[in-house]
Amino acid sequence: MLGSLVLAAAFQVLPFYEQRPADDYYAVRPLWSTERGDTDVLWPVFTRHDDWWSFCRLVNGQTHHDGADGYQFTVVPLWFNGRDREKGGYAGLFPLAGYHPHVGMMYDVKFALWPLWHQYRMPRGRDWMKTNAVLFPFISWRDDGAWSVWPLYGVNYQRESDHRYVLWPLVTWASYRDDRDTAGAGCSWMVWPLYGRIRRARETQDLYLPPFFSFAETFAKGEERRHLSTRVRCPWPFVDYESTPARWRLSVWPFWERSIDIDYTHGKESSRVTRFGWKLVELYDDETRVFPFWASGRDHFRLWPFWESESAQGGAVARGRFLALMPIRWVPSIDRNWAKFWTFYENESTPLYTDHSLLWGLIRWRTLKP
Repeated sequence: MLGSLVLAAAFQVLPFYEQRPADDYYAVRPLWSTERGDTDVLWPVFTRHDDWWSFCRLVNGQTHHDGADGYQFTVVPLWFNGRDREKGGYAGLFPLAGYHPHVGMMYDVKFALWPLWHQYRMPRGRDWMKTNAVLFPFISWRDDGAWSVWPLYGVNYQRESDHRYVLWPLVTWASYRDDRDTAGAGCSWMVWPLYGRIRRARETQDLYLPPFFSFAETFAKGEERRHLSTRVRCPWPFVDYESTPARWRLSVWPFWERSIDIDYTHGKESSRVTRFGWKLVELYDDETRVFPFWASGRDHFRLWPFWESESAQGGAVARGRFLALMPIRWVPSIDRNWAKFWTFYENESTPLYTDHSLLWGLIRWRTLKP
């Protein structure tokens, strides 16, 4: 009876063992831990989630989350095999030969003695476009007529534009067709690193010693050419200014930056941030960050490496701990397997009381709130 009660309750033995049945959480640190379907063994050596597992980040397995017939096994970067619910079985021994039904944005990927040859398809509207490459990246061609002998000459066709280059990246040019989602018809060209220009129905841009100096403007549709945005780089990346319907930004890198996001519908400010030392100091409307030492916001506080605390949405439950050695807040795998070894004090607060735990639960007490 006593053993059943212990197993059903929260329980901790120094930093080495902990259980919280209400959260489906059990840990024998640093050997093993499990929490709501996530299991770690000597993390980061082995970890398993609902539908995938990983050994040393090099050997990985994955199944379909809905339980359908399908899986994938990978030994990075040499081997992969699996079964796709639509394509059936597939496998590959890189770089010798292989077939994969879906990698990133590419479908039906085939290769042999890579980079000697590979082939893949990509969606193009309601149709598909096939790409072949020999001695990648030097020779390639597509079934829409695009082809390339890099870096000598290449032609690339997109939905709304045609692009060409000679001795890339020295000479490039493009022509654009009118399209509702782009800046309209026109043309562009660049002789790198001297000068480049873009002249389209709703965009103009001049580039001097690209990418260091440039001036760009965009305009709304219609005959009145209502000005929409401006961007100036002088020189990039040290001085960068932009003003658009969605954002205003001025950056003097790496010393200072001011950025204001604007609600596109109502034209009002939605958020602001000021940065110093690139991203070492960031001042938001509702948060202050000094990486990695300080972070203070509406629902969290951090003084690294000593203390960190956070509250749930609405502030119903809050928790804090000392020490907080990780420079990133509340990483689940670190918390399950390692953080307890340096967490000497913890607390958890509700609107009525605060529970305290010192030295891994050896000393516990509760304080009531007035």
